[in-house]
Amino acid sequence: MKNKKNSWRIAYINGKFSKYKETDFWRLGPMKNLPVLLSLSLVMLVGIILTIALR
Repeated sequence: MKNKKNSWRIAYINGKFSKYKETDFWRLGPMKNLPVLLSLSLVMLVGIILTIALR
């Protein structure tokens, strides 16, 4: 599997389309060593805990 550090995005900026490199949000910080489903599960659990605590 190829290790991808940046992904190309196309955005409409100042009246024209332009390409730019954007780092993948899920591959930053401590999430880069975790499988995607595990990291999404952690985010979901934190969201549930915060929802209950700040209710």
